Amino acid sequence: KQWYQRRVRGMICPICRSSVPKSEISNCYESCLEKQLELEPLKTTCTMIHTLNTDSTLLANGVKTLAFFVQNVANSPDVEKYRKIRVNNPGVQKKIMPLVGGVEFLEIAGFTRIKDDADGEEYFIMLDVPAAEHLNHCVETLQTSVKLTPTLDRDAKVLQPSVGGQRFSVSADFYRVTKEDLLAEQKRRTEENERESVLRTKAMRDRDAGIGMRIYHYAVIRIRFPDGLYLQGTFSAHDTVESLFKFVESSLRHPVTFTLIAPGCPSLKRDSTLLKAAGLVPTGVFNLSVSERPEFTLLSDEMVCKLAEL
Repeated sequence: KQWYQRRVRGMICPICRSSVPKSEISNCYESCLEKQLELEPLKTTCTMIHTLNTDSTLLANGVKTLAFFVQNVANSPDVEKYRKIRVNNPGVQKKIMPLVGGVEFLEIAGFTRIKDDADGEEYFIMLDVPAAEHLNHCVETLQTSVKLTPTLDRDAKVLQPSVGGQRFSVSADFYRVTKEDLLAEQKRRTEENERESVLRTKAMRDRDAGIGMRIYHYAVIRIRFPDGLYLQGTFSAHDTVESLFKFVESSLRHPVTFTLIAPGCPSLKRDSTLLKAAGLVPTGVFNLSVSERPEFTLLSDEMVCKLAEL
């Protein structure tokens, strides 16, 4: 049954907290990190290295090589060969130059890119050796930094029922099927046929219950409140039922004990079950039930401000 038309807005950038399309999140990262460079050059550069380099092999080799170069100077500051790195060295060309943030990290550590008039070659040279504490801090920050991870924009809405509001359709983002998805579906059906031919325990049946929704990536879920308003949010197919309850709790005016009940079904159990395993992908509708009917809406003022017609 189709009862609402929408499009997934995108992802929340962990730096600026803006919602951007998933395809543009890398550009948002780059823009935000560049603005932070002047304030926190080392931390920001290391975050750039781990976030903007999508080739895992290049990233691993690059981090290892950068740490090796700087740690050598920290351990042996008087050894001249450790303070001079030829730019055209095959290892540098393969592991450092293509690495986003690699050259910047060397410069923050204390290296300067200089052309040697004697042989015409370019080198990263450490003219004045910084304190060992600075070099060790650079290495530690590089090795402990992590990739930025966006969160799905819940795109929270409060909806007022209206005539003609029973249609529901979702965008191509919900149904987009890749070659890998089709192969996975074929494998699932083959395994399902095999399972049907043998006896299974309850645990095995419960485990298999959520396997059938793999081609859906998102879920739009609506919660009908006692006053007739609907709270709507967008979730990943891999979010949990617990995250749905937390979403509802974060939208309330004040804490209240409630249950979520789908028409004709028992109340939804609050646990770590994946939404796809609970059959809530790509859509789901629940009634929010409380012990006493409230005099005013349970939704917070912030959520009520988002009120729109279905």
